[in-house]
Amino acid sequence: MKDNVEDDAVGISDRVEIISTEDQKMKAIGEILSSDSSREILKILFNDSLTANQISQKTEISLPLVIYHLKKMQESGVVKITSVGKNTKSHDMKFYTVDKLAIIILPAKMSEPAKKSKSLFNSFTRIHRLATLGGVSIAAWFSSQVIQKGTESRLDVGQTPMMSSIPSEAPEMTLKSMPMEDTMMTAAAIQTTDPLVQFLWSAIAVLAVIVTGLVIEVIISKKYSSKSVNHIS
Repeated sequence: MKDNVEDDAVGISDRVEIISTEDQKMKAIGEILSSDSSREILKILFNDSLTANQISQKTEISLPLVIYHLKKMQESGVVKITSVGKNTKSHDMKFYTVDKLAIIILPAKMSEPAKKSKSLFNSFTRIHRLATLGGVSIAAWFSSQVIQKGTESRLDVGQTPMMSSIPSEAPEMTLKSMPMEDTMMTAAAIQTTDPLVQFLWSAIAVLAVIVTGLVIEVIISKKYSSKSVNHIS
């Protein structure tokens, strides 16, 4: 049991940065988070490992400025070098990524106990998994919207030649000649394509994916618990 507690303490110190309000790193981290360029760099490095040149291309920030921010973030322990490769000119290419899952600022009396908290580590691990899953769900939702818009555009293009040959007075004359009941049924049919309904169906699909992720998380947790019990027995 003692070994498990020590492993958990090492795990949380590797994934979550816990600093006290009296720590000298507070100022450096504050400067990083107050910079728009630094936040933009951190956003793309959270789930990826990139070189300074790749970061510059993705963020449209000048390469010297990217290198400056990376150096400051590396000194503060916010980012780290994952690997070093070679470019076509045999020069070193350093790949950077975010070093910590989260940064927590606590009073000095609470910072040390928090570093040994197993529940805190588990909470941030679940948040990270759900955040990744949510990103995938949102991407899937946007993809479905793009496909739907493309289909609607093709239908509009196909209908344009037919509509151009119809006199402008034809729709009004047709509606006047239709009985009242038929007119109401036509209006009801048009209302069934309400964008709100389409949005609700997309939201339901996203929620279904998130619920599936939660179920997988529970299954993994139960398997881990059963293995721990068998090991103790």
